[in-house]
Amino acid sequence: MQFQVPQFIESEDKIVGPLSLRQFMYVAAAVGVSAALYFSVGGFVWVFGSLIAFALAGAISFVKIEGRPFLNVILSAANFYWKPQLYVWQPEHHAVTMPKARVIPRETQSSGALPLPKSLAAGSALHRVLSNLQTGERGGGKESDKEFLEKKMESRYQIFRKQTGEQKAARRIDYR
Repeated sequence: MQFQVPQFIESEDKIVGPLSLRQFMYVAAAVGVSAALYFSVGGFVWVFGSLIAFALAGAISFVKIEGRPFLNVILSAANFYWKPQLYVWQPEHHAVTMPKARVIPRETQSSGALPLPKSLAAGSALHRVLSNLQTGERGGGKESDKEFLEKKMESRYQIFRKQTGEQKAARRIDYR
């Protein structure tokens, strides 16, 4: 059994001569703007306004940029320029828990059997390097997750004392 497969599904149906309904509506709107300008203003302003209206209608009707209609490109550009362009990435710092090490009896340790896995030491070293990279500190001392979070909160909030002696915490904003 054979079935007919539609071939040109990307193209719109031609309703008014060589124009689709959408294209015809844009051109008709340009004709309406031109007629309104002719009867209201006339002269040089009518010619200039009509040229702009027909150029815009022609571009919206017939121009495609990378397969997208020109109206979609204009709307995308307007959204890009009018919406805020601030992208901030602040990773969440989850507490890293170290797996519990097995307790090895002294007699087994002296024989040299079952050393601690290297991945355990490598994981903590990677965590320390990552936290130093995120905070901008230079190597050196070890710090726990609790100390890391305290430093991070300390850099965000600052305790200050009012004239009455009352202590308050306020968010600190550094304008760099």
